[in-house]
Amino acid sequence: MFDVEYQERAWIRGEGFQPGQYDEFDYHVHVLYDGAAVLPDPAESIGTVLVAGDEIERLRSLGQLLDALLAEHGDVGASVFMADPRWPEVGRLAALALAAMIRSWGMQQP
Repeated sequence: MFDVEYQERAWIRGEGFQPGQYDEFDYHVHVLYDGAAVLPDPAESIGTVLVAGDEIERLRSLGQLLDALLAEHGDVGASVFMADPRWPEVGRLAALALAAMIRSWGMQQP
């Protein structure tokens, strides 16, 4: 779920966590590009993290927008990304990608 209120509270103000717990924007970017490595080219992750299907195109669209934002803003705080007028589109594309991944996963189950 794309929750801007949560993102502001967690990523910008660092609120709502027990001592030693936190959530950061950079972590989510790292997972997408380095950890799970589904971006920038989701097709490269077919068979390891992803299955062929609609999720590839959905993630590709999300990746294109995130790539543009990262290229434009660089290594800055979450507040800069969240203030960008394209940020709501990131949420919409992420929700579409997640829904496609859930559908793909469901089709893979016996």
